[in-house]
Amino acid sequence: MSEVNYGDDLLPKYFFDRLTDITPRDLKEMGALAVAIDIDNTIADDGAFHLFHGVRAWVKQIREAGYGVIILTNTFPLRAKFIAHLLGGIPYVAKAEKPKAKGFLKAAAMLGVPVENLAMVGDQLFTDIKGANNVGAIPVRIKYNKPEVLLYFHYKKLRDKEKNYLTAKGYGDKT
Repeated sequence: MSEVNYGDDLLPKYFFDRLTDITPRDLKEMGALAVAIDIDNTIADDGAFHLFHGVRAWVKQIREAGYGVIILTNTFPLRAKFIAHLLGGIPYVAKAEKPKAKGFLKAAAMLGVPVENLAMVGDQLFTDIKGANNVGAIPVRIKYNKPEVLLYFHYKKLRDKEKNYLTAKGYGDKT
């Protein structure tokens, strides 16, 4: 096995099993004023148009607690718009090109919060977490639900790299 040598910009600040495990109290303790959520393996299966159980109720609860919620995804606009509609018409940034900064900054601006107070919740270290860390947002990782079907071999290699990285950092139980 080769040595894992990635920067600490891949390290989440917070870990949860599922999006629905995150409470308004958790967000307050993180210093978040708003939440950006990824789609694939965060609120829906990879490439799917249906939501995981409890996601609608979670978004409603978080919004009622006074937090802005936005979808921040690398997926195509039509899918993002459809899923945003399922969640009550929340705003979205599609084709965000995470981990590039532009999408994170746009999401924070759309919600009217400083990027430092935007919690980015996602499953991938190389996009969601790296991007959040690089712009100063709050990086929150959830465990991915199941292996990706689309581009299986690409994501299998990526997930192995994530596992090796988290294990090397002492977070092997968080993969």
